[in-house]
Order: sequence, then C-alpha cells, then structure tokens
Amino acid sequence: MKCLTHNSEAIGICAYCGRALCNECSKSSSPRLVCSDNCAASLARDDKAMQMILQKSVQSARASAFYSFLCGGLSAAGAIGAHFYLPSPFLIWFTAGCAVVFITSGIWYSFVAKK
Repeated sequence: MKCLTHNSEAIGICAYCGRALCNECSKSSSPRLVCSDNCAASLARDDKAMQMILQKSVQSARASAFYSFLCGGLSAAGAIGAHFYLPSPFLIWFTAGCAVVFITSGIWYSFVAKK
C-alpha cells in the first residue's frame, strides 16, 4: 500500500478517514494513527460522544432497575391485598406473577448497570 501524499510505502491507515499514511504523514499527537489534526479532533469528539452514550445507558439501566423493583413491590403488595380483601385466585396469582417478573427484571437491570 502506498501513501496518498508521498507515494512511498505506507506504515498504516488513518483511524478516522482510512487514508494510507507514511512516516512523514502520521501525526503522533494522538494515541491512534491519524493523518491530520482534523482527524485527531474528530476521533476525540467521537470518543467523548461514545463515553457520554455509555454513561447515559448506565443511568437508564439504574432507573429501569429502580422502577422494576418499585413495580414488583407494588405488585406483591397487591397480591397480598387481593388475598385478604378479594379472594380471587386469578387476581392473586396474576399480581404475584407480575411481582416475580418485575423483581426478576429489576435484578437483570441491576446486573446490566454494574457491567
């Protein structure tokens, strides 16, 4: 592979735009191989955006875990209340099943948020 600018043997390609680079063209200010300051700035901006997306995903998983546990607790309380006030087997089993599903999903969201 030849360098786009100098037509000499390339040592790698730019991590952002994919151009072939020789020793003279590569910028050493970035930890990755880039051909220009614009590509280095674009890579830094993309990395910052990716970190923000990952942080927001963790926050979302924590919020989902909280709401799942809350709904699971309310469903369990509904199952207990249905047992004492409305002795309907379907209602008791349905709300108890919902409680199990919500608590299980809360545990799963908590596990995801810790990763």
